[in-house]
Amino acid sequence: MANALRPSDIDLRIEINSSAPAELQEIGISYWEIVGLDSETGEPVWATKVRELDVTAWANAAHFAAAAAVTATVPDHSCSSCGGKLTLTSRKALTDTLQGRNVDCRACNTTVEQRVARILNPKSLEERARRLTERQAQETAAAAERELEQSRRDAIAARYPIGTDDSAQRIDDAPLLARIGALAVLHAVGHRAGLIYPVEFANETIGPNESLSKELFIAAWHAHLLQIHPTSPTDSFIWDDDHTLGDGIYVRRTRFFTPGDGTLEHRLETFASHLRADLELPTMWSTDRTELADLVHRVIAEEAGRYLVYQLCEHNLPDLTATHEEALRTVTHRGASHFPIGHLYRMAWSSARDASSAYQRHAGMSKENAITHGLKQFERWIQRASENPESLNAPFREDTTNLPLTAVTSVVFRTILGLDPMSADPAQIDDLLAAAPDAEVRAMCDHQIPEHTELMEWIRTSADHWEDDEFRRIVAVLENSSADPCAPGCAHEHLARVATASGQLYDRIVSRVGDTDAAIVTAEATALANATQNQVRTGDAILADIVRMLRHPELNEKHDLQ
Repeated sequence: MANALRPSDIDLRIEINSSAPAELQEIGISYWEIVGLDSETGEPVWATKVRELDVTAWANAAHFAAAAAVTATVPDHSCSSCGGKLTLTSRKALTDTLQGRNVDCRACNTTVEQRVARILNPKSLEERARRLTERQAQETAAAAERELEQSRRDAIAARYPIGTDDSAQRIDDAPLLARIGALAVLHAVGHRAGLIYPVEFANETIGPNESLSKELFIAAWHAHLLQIHPTSPTDSFIWDDDHTLGDGIYVRRTRFFTPGDGTLEHRLETFASHLRADLELPTMWSTDRTELADLVHRVIAEEAGRYLVYQLCEHNLPDLTATHEEALRTVTHRGASHFPIGHLYRMAWSSARDASSAYQRHAGMSKENAITHGLKQFERWIQRASENPESLNAPFREDTTNLPLTAVTSVVFRTILGLDPMSADPAQIDDLLAAAPDAEVRAMCDHQIPEHTELMEWIRTSADHWEDDEFRRIVAVLENSSADPCAPGCAHEHLARVATASGQLYDRIVSRVGDTDAAIVTAEATALANATQNQVRTGDAILADIVRMLRHPELNEKHDLQ
């Protein structure tokens, strides 16, 4: 083979093209940089692999970009076609030369020279420089965006950490609407690996309308039954400036999770179980039952209104005006006091049909007037059924309406009341909610409080066991304590109020009779509260707390710390 080279004889010379841009020159130099020869094949070992060279701004192949930047020559070899100096077209050309194959120079390989001319064309260079500037600007902007995103992620993580929480205590502390709202959101939204999103109000899956849906969600959120997860997108939050996290959120974009511990899915499972147990009707206090009764009435009315609007839409009648909406609320709230949802659905269906028929019969009737007619028909149906309940046909079933009931309706009727929401009669619901366990628990609360005579015996015989002003300090602690009643109206509900009155009595007499006698007189006077606090033993309850804290001063210290 002619022109064969031994590996040790390589003489590769690089001539830089001074008219090529500096960035391109660097590519050319890197392209031809050799670090040695392969001991087995004798082929060159290159300092930089071709795929590591970024030539996309210049050419579609690295050897074209390198050819525009530099001229690589092997002086001891000549072109196999023209016999002139061998200028290399690519790395492969050098390998072929080393292995004794015939290789053409760049001048004979017209493709390379054409590509070089295109790359170095002034217009091409100008366009390329413009694109490079744009790309650098984009990269700078992207880097700034990444930095801002990370800064915001850090702010979100700091504001909304994932901590361990007692889900049962959170539920116990939450008002009824918050508990029902949390369960309704879980039913409507579901979850993805323990994350609850997207929470939407306008689609009427949580509640029968956007207003009630928001109210339920906000109650659950403010009670910390639904908590913001730090993986929520940064655009879920309102930012006071680029790096300062504000207080508002965009609910639909935000991801929520439930209190508890362990994995998100474990938290959710445990939380939902505690929530359902807490909402069981037999253990629900009268205060919650009263609130539940109001919510049931509202749900019945608003489900009925929602179905009438749906039926009007099915008949191609327009959205209700503000006047229509007010009239509808009046009608449905009246109907909700007397009829189940299923009966109101049947009346709404008939009323929408009547509205459509009237519009079609009377050429001059506007669609708005047709809706007004339908609302009046709805009112007539309710009046007629109120006067003659026997005229009622069977209530509609949910599976025949093409409009599933909302999550809060399912929670209230199926989960809490254990009733079919379509056929549950308001009178039946009232009877069910009347049987609160309050009196039973109040009696149990009273039974657990020591007798007044027993407590007073200890006070009279143990005055030397505490410091002079300790009795008054304990009363002051109880004045500022939060109520923790066993049931509505139990002996512990008004402890702070009785403590305040006791403290005032003590302060009036202590200067005349001294600390010990003032304590005994005040303790004896607590019995008056037994007769004035709805026949429950509030006076004995506060006296029992005083005695317990006098016997165990460390309890008093804990209260002071709180």
